[in-house]
Amino acid sequence: MYKTFNQRFKMNRIKIYFYTLAFLLSTVMLSSCGDWLDVRPESETVLEDYWQTESQANSVLMAAYRGMIRDGFMERVMVWGELRSDNIVEGNGINGDMQRILDVNLTPTNNLANWGDFYSVVNYCNTFLYYAPEVLNRDANFSVTKLRTMEAEAYAVRALTYFYLVRAFRDVPLVTEPSISDDQNFDVAKSPENEVIQFIIDDLLKAKQNIKRNYGREAFNKGRITLSGLNSILADVYLWAEQYTNCIAVCNEVLADETLQLERADNFLHEVFYKGNSTESIFELQFDRNTQYNNKVRDFYGISQDGVWAYALYLGPQGNEELRPFNYKPSSINESEKDYRNSYFINTKSNIGNGYRILKYVLVDAVEDQQENITPVFRSTATTPNWIVYRLSDVILMKAEALAQRNDSAQHDLQNALNLVNITYLRSNETADSLKISNYPLLSDVQELVLRERQREFMFEGKRWFDLMRIVKRKNDATSILKFIGSKLTGDNMQMKKMSIIDALYMPIHERQIEINPNLVQNPFYVENEDGSVSY
Repeated sequence: MYKTFNQRFKMNRIKIYFYTLAFLLSTVMLSSCGDWLDVRPESETVLEDYWQTESQANSVLMAAYRGMIRDGFMERVMVWGELRSDNIVEGNGINGDMQRILDVNLTPTNNLANWGDFYSVVNYCNTFLYYAPEVLNRDANFSVTKLRTMEAEAYAVRALTYFYLVRAFRDVPLVTEPSISDDQNFDVAKSPENEVIQFIIDDLLKAKQNIKRNYGREAFNKGRITLSGLNSILADVYLWAEQYTNCIAVCNEVLADETLQLERADNFLHEVFYKGNSTESIFELQFDRNTQYNNKVRDFYGISQDGVWAYALYLGPQGNEELRPFNYKPSSINESEKDYRNSYFINTKSNIGNGYRILKYVLVDAVEDQQENITPVFRSTATTPNWIVYRLSDVILMKAEALAQRNDSAQHDLQNALNLVNITYLRSNETADSLKISNYPLLSDVQELVLRERQREFMFEGKRWFDLMRIVKRKNDATSILKFIGSKLTGDNMQMKKMSIIDALYMPIHERQIEINPNLVQNPFYVENEDGSVSY
């Protein structure tokens, strides 16, 4: 027999409470059994007793970071930011939920719409922010300065987590209190996107007053959020919110960081995506054999075997000249004809599923012979590549995009945007001439160039879908991205119709959250009629 709702609910909260205590007592990562929003702890007496030392407080803060390298979190970062974009098609052995997303058959039963791992990270941050101040009275070595810098990290991690949620779902519950007692109200309604975005900005500005510039160790400087990391998140949020002048200002702060420098093209692949924590890295999630394998990069992109994702054939060398990012020819020049990224990121000589094999993150080196054949070199430690959230080229091109969008863009803004594009473009096109403004006479030409360069530079890094969604937001028109994603659809009229509706471009709220929280309302596109059908 099926368990009643109350039975299931009680079992869930007992299990989560047990795991939470186990984590706090052992300071290892929490093993979660489900969504954070469906837990209501029986008692938090032990939790209160736990907060005695700086070390204990720090362990909870580190748990928030570790929550981001969990398989469930990583899987959704990749799926939400990349799968529906023009970059990705079916590879080898893709699973049902991902296949349904590719088939434009996304429903509230799809497990990839489950946001539980993200709210677990939010809860770690909320728990730290609630209890950590008490440690000041219990540990004489724990100073106000240490507390404020640690609080700044918690605010920044929480802000980044909410930024993923709001880009994927639009309106989301804004939870700011930890789950610490039975008498709390856990039925939190959704907050509008603009309120969540403002909350994120406020958190980041608050954190900016105390966040560290340097943690004293290189792995910490790349694996924990520094001032440059915080400003990178803030620039991204401002770009999403169309606050272009603010975006440019914080980008300038990052670009003034003398510790950051682009890697050379001949060292780019190995240093950035294989070795990790490179000179251009700003913030990346840390994976290693002792803590956590990067299972999702391994599964989606493969190592020595094919991955379940592939790079779209229609973007390859035989594809549509107006869509492909490499060997782009509709203008008077041939953009990216000899681009390192074309060889390093994809293998256009190896077809899998409906596309080409993805090499980025799993390829250590690519050796080119005189016949221009690429020989891939793999290593077993490609199972533990770090996941790059922000690197210097991202900030360079965020600033370029903001300049190209600001106030219909004065001519000097367009030239400055082009200059920034040339920084990343020439790094990967060493024998090419600089791109000239004369080849991009229209505002839309420069804007499209920035978008193309972002696609070349960040493909498979979980950014492309969000880049396309910024176009939708600016134009308030879902059809504005059909020219990019239309070719990956089957041509089915219903698919095209769905992807022409803005509401359909956001994820549905998983049915489990709707079931347990009566104050949650399903996202508009996915509301069922009385007969169970959905009106498009």
